[in-house]
Amino acid sequence: DDWKLSSLVVPAVAYTEPEMATVGIASEEQAKQKGIECEVYRTGLEHNDRALLENSNVGFVKIVVKKGTDKILGATIVAERAGEMINEITLAMKNNLGLYAIGRNIHSYPTTGEAVMGCGLQYINKHLPRFD
Repeated sequence: DDWKLSSLVVPAVAYTEPEMATVGIASEEQAKQKGIECEVYRTGLEHNDRALLENSNVGFVKIVVKKGTDKILGATIVAERAGEMINEITLAMKNNLGLYAIGRNIHSYPTTGEAVMGCGLQYINKHLPRFD
């Protein structure tokens, strides 16, 4: 049953300026404390067109995945409307969609949510076979 407490994936948001939102294992340090090897993908908002248009381009999206897989363990987002942006990652975690799927999902433009997709694209670029 996916409504058991042990299966819930619950985000947390601090409504500061900018907001800070987390879900799951939100940092490399937390993963290390739990004995989990991980990889971290990070996208800043300094070049995000929507954030630039709104003069709010301070912040980042950081997604933690289990090493050697695209399984999302958790994330941290610091940005205006981070509480809205974290929902995509929470939904992916709840439904076992990996970071690859996020990178392959077309996001509307211009949105700050593109930063979430940016982490997925970093994962894809790192793990795609090279044909040099």
